[in-house]
Amino acid sequence: MNLRKTLALCGAFLICMSSAGCSDSDKNFSSKKDSDTAKTSSVSSTVESESIDEESSLADDSSKVVNEQGELIQKAAEFFRKDTYSFKVKYTSTDGSVTDITRAVSGDNIYQLQENDIGTGGFIRVDGQSYEFDNVCGIYHKSEATSLDSIVLSVVDENLPMTDAHIDGEDAEKYDVEEYTYAGDVFITVLDFYFSKEDGTLVKYVSTYSVEGDDDISEVREIYDMSDTADESLFDVEKATSLSDFDNMTEDQRLGYCQGICATAGVTTDEMYEFGTDTDKLKTISYDDFVSLVYAYGYNNQ
Repeated sequence: MNLRKTLALCGAFLICMSSAGCSDSDKNFSSKKDSDTAKTSSVSSTVESESIDEESSLADDSSKVVNEQGELIQKAAEFFRKDTYSFKVKYTSTDGSVTDITRAVSGDNIYQLQENDIGTGGFIRVDGQSYEFDNVCGIYHKSEATSLDSIVLSVVDENLPMTDAHIDGEDAEKYDVEEYTYAGDVFITVLDFYFSKEDGTLVKYVSTYSVEGDDDISEVREIYDMSDTADESLFDVEKATSLSDFDNMTEDQRLGYCQGICATAGVTTDEMYEFGTDTDKLKTISYDDFVSLVYAYGYNNQ
């Protein structure tokens, strides 16, 4: 799989939150519990959306070794367990592209927006109904996701072991650092968390995905504007439903719509083929795959 497609699929997650989202390539430790995890649009790679494979779950398995974890990751986890909170993240992918992410949670209501130089998209859940939406493609669809994953909670809940393989020396002088590693069957994920030396708050974390025979993928997420409150005006489903309902299009409608977006975005038939699709397959292409295609090749995203 070429890097551009890999990065686009990372964004389609997973999610967002999609992780969170790659959507779900072997270069991510992505949740298989799709009913509980949103796949955000390809505006960004997995942000706070990755979660550990179900097979690694430690729940109700007394035979598993209980790893000692740091106090700082435990403190960070407390924030993401709150009933109401919000935060912003600056996400930098392995190719240097930057995405700004905003998330707000109030009880069961969730809002997440991801923005980069191509456009915006995200996830919203209000009154028990969930939607993914993408403003670049002008589409939305209903989602079965009921929550968005948090990498911090995944590390704590899955009791990952502490390691020290990837910690950056210069950053270690500025921050307190805790590192955790997940070893899958075909890949290894190393997570370096950097905390303020003043108050212990989570400042950023670096995810490094390693697969034998492939170059490592490294992602940086800088976290700021963490708050115990959420802007209630964000929880408005019309942010999604005012767009075109992708799942309720007929095959002919979907074909015509996708062709029009691809023409506007500058996605060629050769690029469709490279992605693994073609014009005829646009009739039945999924929401996630179509958004990933546009973000991988559209708008001169070479």
